[in-house]
Amino acid sequence: VSFPKRPVREDVRLQMVEPKGSTVVSFPVELQARTEQGSVVSAEAELREYLRVRLLVRMLETRLVEVLRFQRGQVYSVSVADDWSFSSPKLGTCRKGSLSISFECDPAEADELVEATRAELQRLRDGSAAFTEANASAACEQERREMEEAVQKNDWWAGTICDLYFSRCQAVTEEIGTTLSLWWRVRTEVTEGFDAAKATEALREVLPISAASVV
Repeated sequence: VSFPKRPVREDVRLQMVEPKGSTVVSFPVELQARTEQGSVVSAEAELREYLRVRLLVRMLETRLVEVLRFQRGQVYSVSVADDWSFSSPKLGTCRKGSLSISFECDPAEADELVEATRAELQRLRDGSAAFTEANASAACEQERREMEEAVQKNDWWAGTICDLYFSRCQAVTEEIGTTLSLWWRVRTEVTEGFDAAKATEALREVLPISAASVV
């Protein structure tokens, strides 16, 4: 599975009682760090980059809600999500996925909102509307609070251990207890050390201005 190398746009029109548009803007993303066979250091580096992207996703969603809902008043909510399900599990290769921004709006305003989304991403890249330390702190605090609730649930532990068992880290450590300990430690380090500069760096790496998009 590969992402289109050039921008793609597809409109699907259906007859509805009232006009309603669902818009999704997707970009390809690729991590720079890669896990190498037998190298715990490389596994930590890839995991660290991955976790920073997850925090970036939180910050992007918050920023786009501010811009598209509270400043422009044209949407009610915005969802930003990353997906790595089609990435190759093979060690020594870069993890590839997609980052999608979705919202519902008046179909007549969809093009305008897509351009507003792209413009805000560029403003974040070039620093004219840069992330603030308060933005980064809020994302980390949200992550911590959700984790405090999640660890109290058996289904979270079952899902997390299952995911880690089939992870690249597990392929290196070959012991699930060691893998869980590594994941927990790196996650804590990333959350405690994440700031606005790291968020901007992550954005420029995973969503460069040259990235193609699918709408």
